[in-house]
Amino acid sequence: MKKVLFATTALVATASIASADVALKGSAEMGIFGGNGVAGVDPQFFTDVDVNFSGKGTTDGGVEFGFSVDLDEGGAGAAAVANNADDGGATIYVSGTFGKLTMGDTDGGFDWAMSEVAGPAGSINDDHTGHAGYNGNSGFDGTNDGQIAAYEYSFADFAFAVSAEIDDNGGIPGVVYGIGAKYSVAMSGANLSLGLGYQGYTNASIWGASAAINMDNGLYMGVNYSQTAGTAVDDTQHYGIGLGYSVDAVSVGVNYGSYNRTVGADTSGFGVAAQYDLGGGMKLHAGYGWSDRPGTAFDTSSYSFGASMSF
Repeated sequence: MKKVLFATTALVATASIASADVALKGSAEMGIFGGNGVAGVDPQFFTDVDVNFSGKGTTDGGVEFGFSVDLDEGGAGAAAVANNADDGGATIYVSGTFGKLTMGDTDGGFDWAMSEVAGPAGSINDDHTGHAGYNGNSGFDGTNDGQIAAYEYSFADFAFAVSAEIDDNGGIPGVVYGIGAKYSVAMSGANLSLGLGYQGYTNASIWGASAAINMDNGLYMGVNYSQTAGTAVDDTQHYGIGLGYSVDAVSVGVNYGSYNRTVGADTSGFGVAAQYDLGGGMKLHAGYGWSDRPGTAFDTSSYSFGASMSF
C-alpha cells in the first residue's frame, strides 16, 4: 500500500480541514477456472486486477469525512464520468457523534444488517458464492441506479441503519427503502453477531434474519433466512448455512443454501473454498461450487485455483 499524508488549512463551507489521509491500494488475482453444465466453461486462465483509491480527513470540530472508489469501475467511457447520478463504484461519507451518513456504492439497510454464510476462506472466481443456492443478501439494492444513501448509528453493542435508493425518474413508489439492526457481543471464547433487516420496493418486500459466531479456536458458523413477497416479485423463501475453520495460515469454509419458490423451480447448491496465507499479502486459493435445479437438466458446477496478491 502506498500512502501519502498531507496537512493543509482550507475553508470548506464553514469548517477548516485539520488533517487528511490519502491511500492507494491494489489487488491482483491469477489462476485457472472452469466448469460444466448448461453454460459450461472450458479450463482457461483467470486474471483480474483491482485498484482502490481512498481518502479521509477530520475537521477541527472532530467530524470525519472521506471517500473511496474502485478505479477499475471508472475511467473513460464509464457511466459515472458524464453522469453525477451514477456512483461509478464511489462511496462518500461523513461521520461523527451524530452517526454516519454514506452515499454512493454502499449497502442498503437490509444487506448492511445481514451476515453472509461464505465463511473465512475465498476463491478467485467466487465459485463458493456463485452457486444457485447462495444469497449475498443484496435485497433490492441496485433496482434503480445503485446509488444508495444510508444513515447508521451505533450505541453499546447495538447499531441500526436506514437507507434509500431513489427512482431517477422521480417516481415515489419506485424508491427502495431499507432498515436494519445489528447486535454484536463478545462472549467467553467467541464473538456473536445477530442481524435483522427489511427492505421494500413498490408492492414488494423482503425481510430476513441472520446469526454468525466466530470462536477463538478458529471455528465459524453462520445461518441466515429471508423471505420475499409482493405482487412485483415471486414469493420466495431462502435459507443458508455455513461452516468454517481457520488455523495458522490455513482457512476452509463450506456453505449450503436453498431457494423455495411459489413460482418457478426451486434451486439449491453448495460451495467450498480453501486458502493458504503465504505472508506478505499473497494467498493461494481453491474453490468449487455446485448448483442443483430439481426437475431440469441445468445442474452446473464451477471451480478455480490460483493466487491473490494485495498491495
